[in-house]
Amino acid sequence: GRGICGKCLVKFEENIPPPSKRELALIPDKKLREGFRLACLHKPTEAKLKVTISQPTFARIEGTPCCDDNKKFCVIDVGTTTISMIFIENREVVNSLNLLNPQIAFGSDVISRITLSNNGKFKTLCMSIQKAVLPKLKEFKPKETIICANPTMVSFFLTINPKSIGEYPYKPPFIGPKYSVIESLKFYIPPIVSAYLGSDITAALAILPENENFILADIGTNCEILLKKGQKYFATSVPAGPALEGAGIDYGTIATDGAIYKVDFNGNLNVYTINNKKPSGITGSGLISTIALMRKFGLIDKTGRIVEQWQTEAPIQLINRLKKRGFLISEDIFLTQNSIRQFQLVKASLNAALELLNKKIGIDRIGKVFIGGGFSKSLTKEELLSSGLLSFGEEFVMLGNSALQGGMKLFCKKERERVEKISKKIKYIEIANEKSFEKLYIEKMNFDE
Repeated sequence: GRGICGKCLVKFEENIPPPSKRELALIPDKKLREGFRLACLHKPTEAKLKVTISQPTFARIEGTPCCDDNKKFCVIDVGTTTISMIFIENREVVNSLNLLNPQIAFGSDVISRITLSNNGKFKTLCMSIQKAVLPKLKEFKPKETIICANPTMVSFFLTINPKSIGEYPYKPPFIGPKYSVIESLKFYIPPIVSAYLGSDITAALAILPENENFILADIGTNCEILLKKGQKYFATSVPAGPALEGAGIDYGTIATDGAIYKVDFNGNLNVYTINNKKPSGITGSGLISTIALMRKFGLIDKTGRIVEQWQTEAPIQLINRLKKRGFLISEDIFLTQNSIRQFQLVKASLNAALELLNKKIGIDRIGKVFIGGGFSKSLTKEELLSSGLLSFGEEFVMLGNSALQGGMKLFCKKERERVEKISKKIKYIEIANEKSFEKLYIEKMNFDE
């Protein structure tokens, strides 16, 4: 109800309320005129009310299950914003289901929800997730269900108070794997490592190599980083902000029809949208792709400032798109200076954490970098490097939803035991508490020359 994240955007079809100061600052003029408002700032009244809610479009889940028998199984990725479910029978994926996490009505981030939980809404938050998931499971009747999620979402799903996650010294309610039964349904939770490293990350171990060094970067509102060196595993987590989820940026949107997910230039600017619909906003991958293009042609300087038209030798087709409001992507959709600044917060946090982690462990060369997160599938190595989101890496592998892909492997006892064994090796490091983190964070705000 604070009007901060912008994720609860709805379109009033009639009886459009006047915009608040927060909405005037956060929502583009065109969308304000069309009736878009933040749902958290408006209460239904007796007046006739009709709103349209944007439904997210989910990427196709890839991967092959590993099961010890032909029974029915289910894997659930309980994300902070969305929930994805995979249904397995006879060792094959027979169905998938995606839905919004109903907890988004109580805040866009885990700390907001923990605060609300501490203020008397604990059972409400728990029941909201269970009511969304349990009926689907009872209908399918799986032998077992695996829950992949951050520690806060795991806690709420299992009706365990997550209060300790939000208070110093930031401890999860439990460490390691866990078996549970809810309403006669059996659940397995892959190992929890720390307050901010959950079963969504450890499940991904099932699809990561044991015979080579790597970094896994699962990038969202928080960036979870897993680094393997020899037989040792290290992990950390740093806040990044919601820019790569299409929130907190001008003209930003969740992944829905018409959302811009990629751009390129071959004499003309080509804009790619989900399901080839009319452009409606910019997703996280669209933000990265556009910044990479602008950096390539010198439209953004080292500090992140959008240059004046006379300061660049870029093709005239791109120079003409430099307007007062920012870089014109399509019709009334701009990449603004504010959006670039929000991206710089993400890149600074991620790169500072990676550099400090590498120095602390003593790694000079990074071979393979695995990128987790739904936004990653449409990006290239060149875009990741040109945008500055990452500044190193010889080989990039875009995993998409690594939690579900890994979770599908854990119905094999042998694979489950292997992941549990590896998880015990993970040493969690509080990088954000390092003395040099803040200094390095500020340095990493700038783009490389």
